[in-house]
Amino acid sequence: MSNKKKKPAAGKSVAGKTNSGQKNPEKAKKQIEKQKAEAKKQAQRVREERQKAERERARKSEEIQKRREKQKAKEEKTEKKNEAKEKVASGFKNVAGSFKGTASAFGQKIKYYTSKEFLGSFHYTRILVFIVLPLVLIGVGIYMFLQTPLVNVPPEIRNLEFNGRLESSLTAKSSAFSTQQQMMFIDSVGAHGGDDFEFYINTEITLDDNGETDSLRFGNPQSNDCVLVATVYDGDGRVLYRSLGLESGREINEAKFFEEVEYGTHEVKVAVNAYDSRTNEKIATKYAEIILSVGV
Repeated sequence: MSNKKKKPAAGKSVAGKTNSGQKNPEKAKKQIEKQKAEAKKQAQRVREERQKAERERARKSEEIQKRREKQKAKEEKTEKKNEAKEKVASGFKNVAGSFKGTASAFGQKIKYYTSKEFLGSFHYTRILVFIVLPLVLIGVGIYMFLQTPLVNVPPEIRNLEFNGRLESSLTAKSSAFSTQQQMMFIDSVGAHGGDDFEFYINTEITLDDNGETDSLRFGNPQSNDCVLVATVYDGDGRVLYRSLGLESGREINEAKFFEEVEYGTHEVKVAVNAYDSRTNEKIATKYAEIILSVGV
């Protein structure tokens, strides 16, 4: 075998070297770019991991903050509840103490004012003024309240709305009575409910077997500036008769009752509502007690 080394062909390189013994610049450049790209990717991965870690820390920090706020809100709510309970308990305690003190003081006063010492030494005029008179006034006030339409007239009658329908001229005729006679009728009715308007009606009405009468004598005096609607009802609030609107200066004598009434004499009531003749708005309510006779 020959020991002679083979010579490289012209233009060829060995181990990245040219025939002249220098490295291949194109290959070295590519290698450097590749290293730079890898370094860039590595730096990007590091940045992403760092950002991810920062986001995770922020998320955990936010969760911790939310838990702390929730716990704080819960503690504040519990504290407010406890404060409210303490206030209520304190309020009840104060009211109970005040009531107990007031009741005790009132009891002591009653005991003193009824004692022999007080009655024996106190002037009877003062007893009349400070004890009897207040009791009388209270009794009168209760009696007057019990006579009001609020107590004696059912709400569905008292709050009846007026739609403007009036009695015809065949039913409601001009009153044949003088002003003086009308005033006498008004006084005889003895209606309760104030002085907003006046009305009159026969205090003893007679019905025939068909529930008809010619003795109603329900009148709206000329002095009124309103329309009246009369409702006759029994003790159970059952409506027996109701008129249409009756104008001022007119009177109804003939009428037919809605409901059948048993034979005999019955104590019933008549409620009269007054309405503004222009707006149909209710003005007031009055009532009176009358007698209804059937077949008697």
